[in-house]
Amino acid sequence: MKRRWLLWILAIAFVWVVLSHFAELKTLATTLAQGKWQWVALALLLQIGYYVLYTALYQAAFSTVEVRSRVWQLLPVVLGALFINVVAPTGGTAGNALFLDDATRRGESPARTAAGVLLALAADFVMFAVVLLGGLLFLLVKHDLQPYEIVAAIILFVLIAVLGGVLLLGLWRPALLRTLFGWLQHVVNGLAARLKRAPFLAETWAESTAAEFTGASTAIAAHPGRLLRTLGIGLLEQLCDVASLYALCLAFYGPVSLGVVVAAYGIGVLFWIVAITPGGIGVVEGVMPLVFISLDVPGAAASVITLAFRGLSFWLPVFLGFVLLRRIKTFGGRARAVSHAWSVHILALLTGLMGVVNVISAVTPPLMSRVAILEQVLPLEVRRGGHLTAALAGFALFLLAANLWRRKRAAWWATLGVLAISLFSHLFKGLDYEEAALAGLLIVALLIERHAFHARSDAPSIRHGLRVLIGALLFTLAYGVAGFYLLDRHFSVNFSLGAAVQQTLVMFTQFYDPGLEPLTRFGRYFADSIYLVGAVTVGYALLMLMRPVFMRRAATAEERARAKTIVEAYGCSSLARYALFDDKAYYFSPGGSVVPFVAKGRAAVTLGDPIGPAEDLADTIRGFMDFCHGNDWLPAFYQTLPDHLEAYKAAGFDILTVGQEAVVDLTTFSLEGKANKHLRNTINVFTKKGYRTEYIAPPVPAAILRELRTVSDEWLTMMHGSEKRFSLGWFDDDYIGNGPVMVVWTPEGIISAFTNILPEYQRNESTIDLMRHRTEVEEGTMDFLFLALFQWAKAQGYAGFNLGLSSLAGVGEQENDPAIERVLHYIYAHINQFYNFAGLHQFKEKFHPRWEPRYLVYPGPASLLPVALAMVRADSGDNFVQTYIKDWIEQRRLRRHVNPR
Repeated sequence: MKRRWLLWILAIAFVWVVLSHFAELKTLATTLAQGKWQWVALALLLQIGYYVLYTALYQAAFSTVEVRSRVWQLLPVVLGALFINVVAPTGGTAGNALFLDDATRRGESPARTAAGVLLALAADFVMFAVVLLGGLLFLLVKHDLQPYEIVAAIILFVLIAVLGGVLLLGLWRPALLRTLFGWLQHVVNGLAARLKRAPFLAETWAESTAAEFTGASTAIAAHPGRLLRTLGIGLLEQLCDVASLYALCLAFYGPVSLGVVVAAYGIGVLFWIVAITPGGIGVVEGVMPLVFISLDVPGAAASVITLAFRGLSFWLPVFLGFVLLRRIKTFGGRARAVSHAWSVHILALLTGLMGVVNVISAVTPPLMSRVAILEQVLPLEVRRGGHLTAALAGFALFLLAANLWRRKRAAWWATLGVLAISLFSHLFKGLDYEEAALAGLLIVALLIERHAFHARSDAPSIRHGLRVLIGALLFTLAYGVAGFYLLDRHFSVNFSLGAAVQQTLVMFTQFYDPGLEPLTRFGRYFADSIYLVGAVTVGYALLMLMRPVFMRRAATAEERARAKTIVEAYGCSSLARYALFDDKAYYFSPGGSVVPFVAKGRAAVTLGDPIGPAEDLADTIRGFMDFCHGNDWLPAFYQTLPDHLEAYKAAGFDILTVGQEAVVDLTTFSLEGKANKHLRNTINVFTKKGYRTEYIAPPVPAAILRELRTVSDEWLTMMHGSEKRFSLGWFDDDYIGNGPVMVVWTPEGIISAFTNILPEYQRNESTIDLMRHRTEVEEGTMDFLFLALFQWAKAQGYAGFNLGLSSLAGVGEQENDPAIERVLHYIYAHINQFYNFAGLHQFKEKFHPRWEPRYLVYPGPASLLPVALAMVRADSGDNFVQTYIKDWIEQRRLRRHVNPR
């Protein structure tokens, strides 16, 4: 969970860095667009080579201290460390910690890894110092060496001495190194004590770390060839970086002497290292141009070269570092999934922003110099159409962004198409290559992340949308052709049949008017009607394309049989029997588990935990998540047990307490004692009056079943409602008739109340579903019924009797409970006129049960509303409007049945 939040913080920090330096990034993009592309491309390739060599430097250093690693394995860590050092500026400590944590997770020694990191930094700085000395000598010869440059160089040399000194201590003075680490351990653990925390470092940390450092230093001394290889790679990566800067000089200025490039590179990178700002942001951009200018490079060219170099050597790797964080072992499992989700969300936001750019660009006048170029190759009609097409593409991108956020595959395809149209429309309307380049880059990014967009849309809705689109096209074609051909007197053009077809198709598909001039009000109305039909039809088709998958079919007989086998073998809760009701669909895991669920709208809600082998639980949860995401559903689990909360948290879910389940312990339950006097009195009073209870085993006789339905109808009328579903059963002759029931007989031989009894399979408990009584019953009838149930269950050898969920009981009673739970507690305490939550809890409390919490497991705060709506719809068995109508019809039917005329 901590790593999940760490990745969220890093992602937010990345967005902040981009926004806070947006002007610089925009300048970089413009700068790169102005250069000679062959040299810019070469500079980019050299930068790629630089970072590959830089990674190889770390791999060589790790090999020298006998830490196993591979270049491609380390590349994400190298770029990720660069990103973290920018968003969490700690003098490079945070980035170095990433190397340590990643190596530790690969089973390598953290102390030896730290020695390898120090060796890599020392080798890199030493080889850079060689290049820097050449630059300083060149500036000295040119009489242009500045005091601040000398001071910065001294700081670098001191830093090299410190790094080398730590490594040499392990070889020459191991005892002094142990003392140094002992002092560091004392300071760190002293800080922990001040914070009232457990010691951050173990008691043996100083001894073991010093021993590992000594071993690493010994390994360096024992393998001088590996050390020389490390230094050689360091020199190559420095030369590659210098060559990249020289290529940019050729791209934006022209040939310059090697001394100028080495001097500018040395001073620029020197301040990248020693500046107090992360990555030298702002400092390098000021110092490097000064060096160029002092060596007779024009100021404008110096600034452009510096910005381009920073874009390729710094900003691009920082962005790649953020993208590659998910590949690092530090951010494994859920954190990697969060990073992946962030990539999707960023692409969705960029798509929405691209839509805004399109609209703004469409209403902004083009540059006349570019229009002059276009006039030579494109007619006016195409340029006019480009503006409207860009605007409409912008609106479409804005709408599609929300569906990209939901990983819709159809939205991904549609976005690629709209972006392609947008790219060409920007070029056609005003040669706006900046906007076209942004669209092209977004297309590339979407293609790279193509596997992330896997959520299906509802296939019947897609077919319906396409049928509507085709039908509208045919209708509009007939309507437009007939109109333009027969009503051409209302326009400035006399349309032939072919021209009428062409005019209609262009207006329907491209939404612009190529020279059409209506002469009358009716002509304008007719042309606008074609636009209206086209816009409404395309919008409706897009809506159908993006709908989540609807569950249109019930589970098959084979699926129900398979689910029944699993439930009977592994079911161990009061909800297990509900998994077999016909309102449930099923997800089956490869490990032999089943998840019964109901899909309504955007959410798929399960009842209880997955049912199956305990060792398959975590895989089943993740499998169901993937299954839901593939159908554009939000997964949620209702009334889960406390046993598996850690598995849900590990999968990234949030937890909300929704109530407590009452379980009567039959091994200790008794009617004896003062506390149970009222219960004994209930039995005595009802027995004396001639009431009795009866357990009826299945199959329930038809005559009794008819009477039970009468009781149920009376109860529904009294409650002013209709049958519920999902977490409750409903009166069905097959369901009630094929299970045991307990009834209360009045002295007159009439059934006044009943309940049906459910098994909990592998749990030694019994429970109930429906508990209903007639409108007029003797007070205490339900108490009498439940006491008979307890006595029966105890005689059958059950250890407990589950009275079901008491909704909202015990929720939000503590000050440190989540805010949403405190809101639910307020509802529980103050809104009993709508639903008697407290009264139901008090009824169960009289039997002295133990209370067990139950939870709602959901993806996050943003999903809570659609999950709640899905639960309401699942409970009603239909949507809201239909439920109200059905309730009204059902109440009238029940009143006629109970009170016939």
